[in-house]
Amino acid sequence: MDNLITFNRGNKFFTHRQINSLLFFRDLKKKKINVPSWSIKKPKTNGWLIKNLRSFGGKGVREIGKNIKITKFEYYQKIIDGEHISIQFYSEDKRMKILSICDQSFYKRKNKPYLIESILSRKLDLKTLKKIQEICNQLMKEYNLNGMNNLDIVLENTSKIIYVIELNARPGLSTNFLSKKYKDLYKDNFLKIIEKKNNENNFFYGTKIIYSNKNIIINKKKFKFIKSLSNSRSYSELPVLNDTIGIHEPICLIHSKSKKIEILRENLKKMSYKIYNELN
Repeated sequence: MDNLITFNRGNKFFTHRQINSLLFFRDLKKKKINVPSWSIKKPKTNGWLIKNLRSFGGKGVREIGKNIKITKFEYYQKIIDGEHISIQFYSEDKRMKILSICDQSFYKRKNKPYLIESILSRKLDLKTLKKIQEICNQLMKEYNLNGMNNLDIVLENTSKIIYVIELNARPGLSTNFLSKKYKDLYKDNFLKIIEKKNNENNFFYGTKIIYSNKNIIINKKKFKFIKSLSNSRSYSELPVLNDTIGIHEPICLIHSKSKKIEILRENLKKMSYKIYNELN
């Protein structure tokens, strides 16, 4: 029961409304935190995208077309060329700790160029890490953040300037491997507990969304394969019997870890092939 109570503890509805509005970007600029240029009017130059304030995981990001108009909750955002990075941090009693830093990669889907496909944990140089810690602390104080938070940034290729893309004040795709890395993640006083422990390790973690290449119906034969995966902690969000999965829709999540990033990538590749070979 204690774990259930703690798991449901998070940021207030008002906080989500604050950060899921254009006021969020105005607030950050006042704090001298870099954000991409944005507009509610269609830009006259190339290099912009349409984003939806109410979506996450890149689902609401689309390309600008000739006859496309934005909706009530959409706006235009300038593209920043650089490394797409997500930061998972935990806030509690006005204290903050970064739990992981991950590279983001995207699923190649027409008109949805930033649909998230995978995250792989990585290391950063101390200078960049310090800047990110400062940004996370500012965000925590500004919005009184509580519990798990996910920050998406772009590290610009040339200048190495950090641009904040969005803040999701809730658990995200990293939840699976964070619960493995931090065994006390859902306990009360989590930050105080881990301060007394050495939670650092030499593992790289990765989670990948497997998207379908065609329409799939989970018949008895396919479900038998699914059941063979269900006892492994390397798979989650598995479909059930008679599920219908449309083209480009998620099939499941796969998870892996390794002390070498190259091996981690290879593991995820092999696991992906296994799913596609059996279901697609």
